[in-house]
Amino acid sequence: MRSMGSPIIDKCTAAIVRNAYCVKEGTTHYALRTSSGILINALLFLLLIQPLLASGPGTGGSKIRIDNEPAGPFVLLVATSPLPITVGQMSVWVRVMDTNGENALRDAVVKIEATPAGGGDLVTGAATHQNAGNEIDYVAHLDVERTGDWNVKVMIEDDLGQAEVAFTETVAGGLSAGLIVGLAVPFVFLLIVVGVYLWRRSASAGTT
Repeated sequence: MRSMGSPIIDKCTAAIVRNAYCVKEGTTHYALRTSSGILINALLFLLLIQPLLASGPGTGGSKIRIDNEPAGPFVLLVATSPLPITVGQMSVWVRVMDTNGENALRDAVVKIEATPAGGGDLVTGAATHQNAGNEIDYVAHLDVERTGDWNVKVMIEDDLGQAEVAFTETVAGGLSAGLIVGLAVPFVFLLIVVGVYLWRRSASAGTT
């Protein structure tokens, strides 16, 4: 003889199944959202530290020091980067133009000198097209290992003659690139591990 279940029990059973499904689905969605959030935060972290790791003009910001000013037979545009300059590396960007400021001179010899204002060792560097990445501008990378004001001198020599300009640059304290990378790598790795764990957990919950 066939037994028939109680309609009330059947309704309760269906409700329990639906609730269990909703809990499972909600948990899965939460885990996926959490994993996605962690990965997004990791990417944002890398983007935020990118300017701190940058070491060339046009990266990390720059500041114009000499703004198309006449200097001897030349018109000069000089900038420094990154912004702000911290202990580590300072880049000096130079564009040399003729007396009228119309044509860029590509065969000049450009040298940079930097000395701590309070006294210290002279730091020198040749500004080259290779460092600039083009055939018009000149860039030198100088190692500045002390905070405070630095006296920077730009010297140019070309067939038209010679010129020299100077300005003061302030070097602030800051985290080194090596320290930033050392802090970032384990942090990002931990985020990825947590994200993978939550994803696997959500996938496992979806199959049970």
